[in-house]
Amino acid sequence: MKWLKLSWLNVLRNTRRSIIAVSIIALGSFSLIIASGYVLASFEGLRESTIQGGLGHIQLALPDAFTDKEIDQGGFTPQKKQQLQRDIEAMPEVRLTTERVLFEGLASTGDITIAVIGKGVNINKERKITLFTPIIEGRNLPNVDLHKQTETAEQIYSAVIGEILARDLKVKVGESITLLASTSYQGINAIDVTVVGINRSGIPEYDQRSVMIPVSAAKILRDSDTVNRLVVSLRSTADTDLINSRIHSSFSDIEQKTWLELFPFYTNVVSLYNNIFGVMGSVILLVVLMSVNNTMVMAIMERVAESGTLRAYGFSSTRIAKLFATEGMIMGLCGALLGMLLATLVILFINISLFEMPPPPGRSVGYPLILNWNITAVTVICVTMIFSCTAAAWLPARKMLKKSIIDAINHH
Repeated sequence: MKWLKLSWLNVLRNTRRSIIAVSIIALGSFSLIIASGYVLASFEGLRESTIQGGLGHIQLALPDAFTDKEIDQGGFTPQKKQQLQRDIEAMPEVRLTTERVLFEGLASTGDITIAVIGKGVNINKERKITLFTPIIEGRNLPNVDLHKQTETAEQIYSAVIGEILARDLKVKVGESITLLASTSYQGINAIDVTVVGINRSGIPEYDQRSVMIPVSAAKILRDSDTVNRLVVSLRSTADTDLINSRIHSSFSDIEQKTWLELFPFYTNVVSLYNNIFGVMGSVILLVVLMSVNNTMVMAIMERVAESGTLRAYGFSSTRIAKLFATEGMIMGLCGALLGMLLATLVILFINISLFEMPPPPGRSVGYPLILNWNITAVTVICVTMIFSCTAAAWLPARKMLKKSIIDAINHH
């Protein structure tokens, strides 16, 4: 304890120099915590927006349906679908499952015809999964009363289309369009639907082609009662691999893919951000180390005679080196705690303010700036700063203590 007190007094001996070193350490810690908060928030935002943008955590289909022409592969029969949903929803980690009928075809107003990619959905469940495609005009697909055996024509023959598709087709809410698609037996079928809403996903390529209709209308269009996909939504993304392995072991006659397999772009983004953050963190850490090393070298050079006197009284070189290392650790601790405090306050301010960021590449809408405060990342940064400052003080001290006691005492 007395050595710790002595180290603290030595830090206070040259207040101005110590304040400068602590300030640089605090700035470095602050920068790394803010950067890690932005990176981690970006990872979480991209992951959850992908999952809750309609992809779901896990998707199930017939074997080879994810690689071949899926809409020509048929789908799950009503009996098979009910069995899968019943067994999967019995798992406590599963929030819900919902069916989809995928189709490709044409949307026409008579004068204008555009190729579209559509899906038939159970809107009662779909609205709980697809949270990031807001309706900007009109309303969503009509709710279906699960207690009724039949749906009305208004509920069946309705559609929500993408913003750019609506503009290209020159249709407004309340007007009708004709959908044409191939049937399950390779024929052609068409239905008229009323546009009840226009949505915006933020992805221009998707908004140019997207059509969403009730699953009952999609079955009529494809003249089949099968569904192409079952989408599984979990209570927590962390359980994805666990549930995926359970489904794989329970059902051998289906193919399944997790959100990460369906969206491999996420892995590329994580790798890119990790590389950028690694380089930036290394540069910041190097600046901090050079600053602390410079401060400690100046302090050590002024105390060569003092260290020689201590050695003459019988103190070992290792004990004296530990004294200098403790001084570096104290400055590192003070700087890291100050940087953590400042970063925490800034993160709280930014998250409360909800600043709007410009649209990222490939999207047409911005997003709120959110920073994560991750206890693991903050702990690693603070410990790294303290260890680096300790090492930056230990190394020059060991070099100085190689002098003989006589040379050290006579040092001016």
